[in-house]
Amino acid sequence: MNLLADAVVIDWKVTIFAIVGGLGIFLYGINLMGDSLKALAGSKLKIIIEKTTNTPLKGIVVGIVITGLIQSSSGTTALTVGLVRAGLMTLPQAIGVIIGANIGTTVTSFLLGLPIKEYALPIMAMGSFFIFFMHSKKYKQFGGVLLGFGMLFFGLDVMGGALKALVKLPEFANALTAVGDIPILGLVVGSVTTAIVQSSSATIGILQGLYSTGAVPLVGAIAILFGSNIGTTVTAVFASIGGSVAARRTAAAHVLFNVMGSLAFMLILGPYTKLITWVEGRFLGGEPVAMTIFFAHFGFNLVNTIIFFFLIKQLVWMVTKMIKGDDMLIEVDVDALQDHLIEESPYLALESAKVVVLNMGRITKQMFEGVMEYSFTNKKKALENGEQIEEMLDTIDNKVHDYLVKIAQFGLDEDASQLQASYVDTIRDFERIGDHCTNIFEFFEHRYDSKIVLSAEAKDELTRLYDVVLETISFTLDAFETQDKDIAHKVMEREDIIDRLVIRNRKRHIKRLNDRGSVETIDGFYVDILSNVERIGDHCNNIVINIIQESYYNEELDYDY
Repeated sequence: MNLLADAVVIDWKVTIFAIVGGLGIFLYGINLMGDSLKALAGSKLKIIIEKTTNTPLKGIVVGIVITGLIQSSSGTTALTVGLVRAGLMTLPQAIGVIIGANIGTTVTSFLLGLPIKEYALPIMAMGSFFIFFMHSKKYKQFGGVLLGFGMLFFGLDVMGGALKALVKLPEFANALTAVGDIPILGLVVGSVTTAIVQSSSATIGILQGLYSTGAVPLVGAIAILFGSNIGTTVTAVFASIGGSVAARRTAAAHVLFNVMGSLAFMLILGPYTKLITWVEGRFLGGEPVAMTIFFAHFGFNLVNTIIFFFLIKQLVWMVTKMIKGDDMLIEVDVDALQDHLIEESPYLALESAKVVVLNMGRITKQMFEGVMEYSFTNKKKALENGEQIEEMLDTIDNKVHDYLVKIAQFGLDEDASQLQASYVDTIRDFERIGDHCTNIFEFFEHRYDSKIVLSAEAKDELTRLYDVVLETISFTLDAFETQDKDIAHKVMEREDIIDRLVIRNRKRHIKRLNDRGSVETIDGFYVDILSNVERIGDHCNNIVINIIQESYYNEELDYDY
């Protein structure tokens, strides 16, 4: 027997470059296709999730559709965690979306199971044509979808050719065989690989390539498949870091759902492998093909979804026990804005809008309290909560504004119309206060990054000014809730105090700059901070003017213009 004749000769440079390069093309293709699809949809994806997930069942359907479109269960999960962080989705609704996302991600393995690799290059060429020769932004984004789609198959084909050569190596073949002999090893390999590349689609794509060459036994391939389901939870965990309690509970639910589902199927790995073997023999010609992995992937996620749909309440209970504590952020129930109320009782709809506007004001106050904390201590949690609240304010502003406009179309008497108009002004003012708070956060973030500190005198001045502003915001909320004109006048008095304090502090700042012995830094940030604080007082004043406008405007009529 001639051992040299049987030896496998591999050009390691070419093989490694092909594997690494093919994987890179594949991963970039997934990202490009997903990003292009999201760009085509614009902000509609987020709106769809917000508006159509009021029940867990709808959440599952939306999770399937959105993940099928953007080709990333991790992307859908991260987006869902973000909506929970913003207080725009409840935990049961979020769990529904996450469960559905696991089914949606099987679309990728289905596409990769199709015999399209022969057409990868012309698909890429067509995508490039749209990107470089079409002037329409939509056409360019569509070109990105085509280019990414073609890159998926081209990258896998390049990588698959190199893997076929490696499979001939006894050491490599033995390692892959070991995954079949020790399925728990496959679970670990799938988990670690997916956690590293943060894409279960990538892991499954590689797995389909290996299985179709006969390199991996089916039992080992399915174990790796289960492991990829565990590894993909890393993205949700990262997205929840620094988030609200509800966001961390959402990520925990994702982890529990995927881990428990994978471990449960590991217990029935033998029977499930026999079932998939039967499917392969009955429908796929009995040969190892990439589509076999799709059926294993789809069946696994479908069964898990059906089971956990009936266990959502129990899952919520578990994560609530695991992640303890009350959420720091005030929840704003935008679902209280029911469209049917507008037709049935416009006045009741107006009252519902008032409740949401009031809660919007409360989270605005909470945002300013975060500003007070972050101004004197570099606490990243305060900054992150501020960013989260800003997103909430923008979303609430849009939703309540649209709702109030609809109410106006159903006929209100003069008093109700005046209230409706004042609420429209109020939500704008609360949103603007949030903008000014964001500006102050950014000023201090820059100061901390640049290691610029406020002088002791400036800190004392800001502390006094902040106290007056916080009191002004509190009185503004009380005045809005009760429509009490006496409280509204207190707001106007304090707004005048804020103006005078800002002028005084600005003059003192300039004086300190001219004092050679002062440690005051020569920059415009302190003046900008004062200006933003002054504008917060102005917006509080705008809100209460609507409350006392009858007497306010009557007073103005005494003057001759």
